[in-house]
Amino acid sequence: MIYQDIKAQIIQDYIAPSDAPDMLPSERELSERYSVSRPTIRKALMTLSDEGKLDKASGRGYLRRSTKPKYTDHELNTFIGFFEDVNEQGKNTHSKVIQQTVQPASAEVAEHLAIDEGDMIFVLERIRFVDDTPVCIAKSCLPLALVPDIADHDFTSESLFSVLENQGLQLAVADRSIEVVRQSTRDNLYLSLEPDEPIMKFNSIGYTKEQTPFEYETSKYPAFTVKFATTVKKQANNDEGTTSTNLKLTQPKD
Repeated sequence: MIYQDIKAQIIQDYIAPSDAPDMLPSERELSERYSVSRPTIRKALMTLSDEGKLDKASGRGYLRRSTKPKYTDHELNTFIGFFEDVNEQGKNTHSKVIQQTVQPASAEVAEHLAIDEGDMIFVLERIRFVDDTPVCIAKSCLPLALVPDIADHDFTSESLFSVLENQGLQLAVADRSIEVVRQSTRDNLYLSLEPDEPIMKFNSIGYTKEQTPFEYETSKYPAFTVKFATTVKKQANNDEGTTSTNLKLTQPKD
C-alpha cells in the first residue's frame, strides 16, 4: 500500500535520525515532498501515532516521540527531598534560584500555613535541573518565625530539605496532590516547553509531628518528561505505620 511506503519514508527522514527536529512538517508539506495526496499522508501519520512513534500536538501537527527516559519523582511515595531523590537515582542535579525573599503572606498562603495574612514568610523559588535538563519549577513558602535565619543559606547548592532537618523541622505528615494545568508564558520560558504542552502542578503542605504546617510548596513539571511513582498498600485497621494513598478528582482552577 502507498501509505506504508510513505510511513517507511517518514521514519527514515524524520524519526530515525538522531538530529531530526521534534516537529514534523505539515501534511501539506509532506504531501508535496512525497508527491502523494494528503489523505495518504494523514493515514501514514495516524498509523505512526498509533504505533507510539509520533505524538499528536493539538492544532500543530505531529511531534517525534522522545526516546529519552522520563525522570521519575518519588515525592508521592516517601519523605525525601528533590536533591536526595535525584542523587539516589545516580543522576546529577543543580538549581537556579529565581526568587529568595522575605515578604508578607498572601491570604492563600496564610491559610495553607495556618498563620495570619501579612505575617512574614520566606519564599524560595528555583528551577531544578536533572542532568542539565530543567524538570521543575519549585516554589516553597515557610513561616519566617519557624526559620528566622533561613534566608542566609545559598540554595543554589544547598538542599532545603536538609537545611530544615538540621534546624529541627522534620516532615511527619504531608497533604499532596497533582493536577494537570495549562502552561503560562513564564513556565514556557523556564522549562523550555513546546507550545501548548501541559504541565503537572504538584501541591504539598508539610507538617511537623506536632501537626504544625511549616511548608507550602507548589511545583510545576513538564507533563511529557516527568512521571511520579508511588506504592499503594491496603491499610489494615489500627495498623500503625502503613501508608495509604487517596486520590480525589477536582476541577482545576487554571
